[in-house]
Amino acid sequence: MSKGNNQNKKERQKFSSIIRNNLLMIGKVAKYTPAYFVFMIIEGVVWGFINSATTVFNYELLNAVDNGTDFLYAVKIIAAMALFYMLAFAFDKWYWCIQNPILKQKLHLCMHEELFVKARSLDLACFDDPEFYNDFVWAMNQSDSRAVEIIEDTGKVINRIVASFTMFGILFTVDPIIAVILFISSAITVVCNLIGNKINFKHSKEGNPLYRKKNYINRVYHLADYAKELRTNHADELLMAEYDETTRKLIDTDRKYGKKYFLLYGLSWSTIGQITFFSIILYMIGLLESGALKVGGFAASVTVIWNIRWMLVDLIERFTKYPKHSLYVEKYLEFMRFEPKIKNGIKEVPEFRTLEFRNVSFSYEFSAHPKYKFHDEYYTPPTKEDGKNVLKNINLKIAKGDKIAIVGYNGAGKTTLIKLIMRMYDPTEGEILYNGVNIKEYDPEVYRKRIGTVFQDFKIFATSIAENVMNREYKESDKDTVLSALKAADFTDKLDSLSEGINTHLTREFNDAGTNLSGGESQKIAISRVFANDYPIVIMDEPSSALDPMAEYNLNQSILHNTEGKTVIFISHRLSTTRIADKIYMFDTGSLIEEGSHNELIEKNGKYAEMFRVQSEKYRTQTA
Repeated sequence: MSKGNNQNKKERQKFSSIIRNNLLMIGKVAKYTPAYFVFMIIEGVVWGFINSATTVFNYELLNAVDNGTDFLYAVKIIAAMALFYMLAFAFDKWYWCIQNPILKQKLHLCMHEELFVKARSLDLACFDDPEFYNDFVWAMNQSDSRAVEIIEDTGKVINRIVASFTMFGILFTVDPIIAVILFISSAITVVCNLIGNKINFKHSKEGNPLYRKKNYINRVYHLADYAKELRTNHADELLMAEYDETTRKLIDTDRKYGKKYFLLYGLSWSTIGQITFFSIILYMIGLLESGALKVGGFAASVTVIWNIRWMLVDLIERFTKYPKHSLYVEKYLEFMRFEPKIKNGIKEVPEFRTLEFRNVSFSYEFSAHPKYKFHDEYYTPPTKEDGKNVLKNINLKIAKGDKIAIVGYNGAGKTTLIKLIMRMYDPTEGEILYNGVNIKEYDPEVYRKRIGTVFQDFKIFATSIAENVMNREYKESDKDTVLSALKAADFTDKLDSLSEGINTHLTREFNDAGTNLSGGESQKIAISRVFANDYPIVIMDEPSSALDPMAEYNLNQSILHNTEGKTVIFISHRLSTTRIADKIYMFDTGSLIEEGSHNELIEKNGKYAEMFRVQSEKYRTQTA
């Protein structure tokens, strides 16, 4: 079956699925913010009575005047209504101005924390899939807002049902034929709205990747990280052209779906509604001329009919929004149901002794997660031959206390090796053993806590230096740990120049008094994180890439001193670091081609020796 047919199959919804999905989201609101759920019911009932009271008030008052009732009776009706409106509107304003915004924030917090936890549990491979990433962003943006729409639409449904009972009671006293006409008109409205919801969903789905691209370009222009690049090269022209092209595609999309909306709502729905309303008015004028209806009753009835028509249309619109809500909820549920391929083991992680690669090969294509494979019966998983191996048949062993250097040119597979050690991915073939046990048998979270890692593309957060070092909320008892870690990362000189010390806020994104560090200074902050915790294994991925040769030398000496007895794995293509390693593994295009100490590999006069000679001039002083 084709992908398009399969997609159509997935977008067709059963009535039971619509009910289940909407109830599930209502249940989630009731779980996270029970007050929101209760107030939704109360608000619906209160506004139902308000709308009913308006209809009853007009009907009773105009009939009283038409029948010549005394003035005192009219005053009582008005006074009762005034008191009811004062109390009802006071409650309504209190709820919408004070309670509702607070409840929405609480719901947003709970649902997004749930999504954050889920996102953190997903395999890194998921974020390599643009389609999956689109759905992830969609889930993040739509979850709580969709829950709010469902809960508030449900409140409105309660409101319309309560009000409609009263108004239909009045309408049937006027003429049952009018009620029948309104029901027929409403049925046509149901069909129009069902079609419209499907069109709207497809419109949103088609536009979502385009809006994400526009948002990315917007982000590039307001983030300081990109400011220099935009001002010194032609990336600005590329981005502007991409922005223009994306906007053009969005305009084309809006134009295509706008025509459908116009035909559906502007012609079909609107025309039928107006014909229905004015036909009823003409029918009632006939009743008025025949004497079957008095002028006061006629005026009240017109108001009732107008309100009933509006109530019915709105009630049906609310009901027909539930299938649309269900489609969005299904997206959210697909994301929440998605299970990582990297499963938790049950074995306790012991004290580290050895780490071994046995015949390990890896392909990103093969490891990539099949999108929503738990319900896609037509998905065919790739074979090992489908993807190009980034790593090929790797065998190596690292023992406690070893200082290891993984070297090679860019694209050799060095960083991928680290992702496998961290179990961000699982090997396509072979196995990785921790103390002789496959790392798949350990809980990934517990296993990763044994490893301190400084990634090549490290990130600095818009918090204080101390919080960046600890990677959590800073406590006064952490002070010595933070200072010691910064000293080990050779950050002391810079720290002494900051008046707020370790409380200095990094970046000026949220704090005008914050400071922006240089690339090398930021890298030292990232490195200090591995010294702030007692990791038995420390991985440094290009730890000195942003440092000058002297700073690199000082940092390497500090790392050696502060990791005594620990296992350290350096990833680098700058070979000044390799001189301090006990053993060097040389990678080339995914294969381990040489291994040994620095002197052994120089004597071998292979790829490593060639690479070292090319770089030796830069580090001549240090080598001497």
